[in-house]
Amino acid sequence: MRIKTLFVQLTVFCFLLGGLSSQAQSVEEAIKTINESSLKAQLNFLASDWMEGRESDTRGAFMAGDYIASMLQVFGIEPCGDMEYTFPFAGQRGVRPEAKPSYFQKFNIIKYKMSDKQSFSLVREVNGARLVKNFDYGIDYNLSGIETDTEIDAPVVFVGYGVKNDSLKYNDFAKVNVRGKIILRFDGYPGFRDTTSNSYKKLKFSNLWSDKEKWALEAGAIGVINLSTFQNKEFGKVHNLPLRYESGEIESDAAPEKYYDKKAVLAIDSLKRSLPAIRISARLQNELTVLINIDILSFEVDAKNNLKSASKEISGVRIGLKSGIESELVTVRNVLGMIEGVNKNEFIVVGAHYDHLGKYNGYIFNGADDNGSGTVGVLSIARALKATGKKPEKTIIFAAWTAEEKGLLGSEYFVKNFPGVYRIGLNVNFDMIGRSSVKDTVGNKCGIEYTKIYSGFQELSKKFVNDNGLNLDVKYTGSEKPSGGSDYAPFAEKEVPVISFAAAMHPDYHQPTDDVAKIEWKKMADIIKLGFLNINELANSDLKKYKVATTIK
Repeated sequence: MRIKTLFVQLTVFCFLLGGLSSQAQSVEEAIKTINESSLKAQLNFLASDWMEGRESDTRGAFMAGDYIASMLQVFGIEPCGDMEYTFPFAGQRGVRPEAKPSYFQKFNIIKYKMSDKQSFSLVREVNGARLVKNFDYGIDYNLSGIETDTEIDAPVVFVGYGVKNDSLKYNDFAKVNVRGKIILRFDGYPGFRDTTSNSYKKLKFSNLWSDKEKWALEAGAIGVINLSTFQNKEFGKVHNLPLRYESGEIESDAAPEKYYDKKAVLAIDSLKRSLPAIRISARLQNELTVLINIDILSFEVDAKNNLKSASKEISGVRIGLKSGIESELVTVRNVLGMIEGVNKNEFIVVGAHYDHLGKYNGYIFNGADDNGSGTVGVLSIARALKATGKKPEKTIIFAAWTAEEKGLLGSEYFVKNFPGVYRIGLNVNFDMIGRSSVKDTVGNKCGIEYTKIYSGFQELSKKFVNDNGLNLDVKYTGSEKPSGGSDYAPFAEKEVPVISFAAAMHPDYHQPTDDVAKIEWKKMADIIKLGFLNINELANSDLKKYKVATTIK
């Protein structure tokens, strides 16, 4: 009986051992699909001139999206985008319309830019008369922070630097009423130019610009004019110099069209709660500082030494502002595929943006590294995971985001419209994984940013780098809630753990010279392999075991 029991135990052990060995072999075989030849084949087309720079709403981006969807289909990845409907042909009887998921998630964005209809008026009551001085856009002022045609006619108030610090009882808004007014505000904060001053040491801010906007909005301001303690004497656009527009290889006497001339927002969004922000010329600032009755140098020194607010009301002065916006509604597409897991309700989202800057002034911005490299990374990982032949425990969604360059709009839309974002256990992001910085002479440095509380992600990556002989010198950065200019940010904002892979910034960033010929294929392949190994492990593990235990006090 004992011999029979021992035989059964040995049989079970050998079966389990064989299963583990088979699983290890399947991963070993799958990782071989991530190779230089395969990466080149995909990126050479995705970052070719045929794609016309993949600007999110253009023909090139739609071609790129179709290519990405076709590759997902070739690799056996199921579609998980919008439902599409097929209808029977005329004359077909007994055939019902059929609904099935597509590879595309379509949505609308609003692209907008400043129009020529701009005006700024400084209005004063002088001895019973009304004095109006008009200033020209681009010569005396510039404007940002608006999305639609806007008109403002409001009184003004001076708020010093426009900062607050409760622990020091310093508050530039405490003794003035800014509700419904335009605030005049100096850049910086008390002592910010003198790093040895007590004010600088006590008042250092980590997010000064966003804090300033938040405080002004909370106080009820409806606009802000930014003043400078060092006046910009070169402010404005001159019109007489030949070849006055220089940018990279472009020298022109006419303003070249630029990608960033137009901004974009999701069409489903509310208007952003932001302040119209006005930058002004030296002569307009001189007009305003006379009205404030303030000497700039004395103000700066006094604020630094005494930490006392100089805010004051300004009577008899109003500012009129009119700004026109030109906008258009366009459709863009995320590309989505998935490998369904044993658990259909727990997800890992693996993503990279496929859009880039498009085609301007005869130049095609191919974006081989930004972010053709990351997109090919996601496709390659999808292929490798499918090649393991094993159904993962969690469902894995593969996403090629659009409109990242317009403000992370593709990933933001996905997160806002995912049914139960709490079911996403992890987002893995790839952005610019194919190049090295000028300082990286060895050519093996890369970065992984991750949600800090999941410190086990770092240890897991280190193990895979060492065990698989990957030539990567990885800098790990853990943050409480990672934020930044890539598509992991909308996930982190919703408390979804993230891991983001990047290689380096380089001089070809957002230039027409970001071409396939400059890609470092071995480095790119090693980063993708590391991503694959991590995702394969995490898709089949309890993510909680990578989380730091927290102690409740």
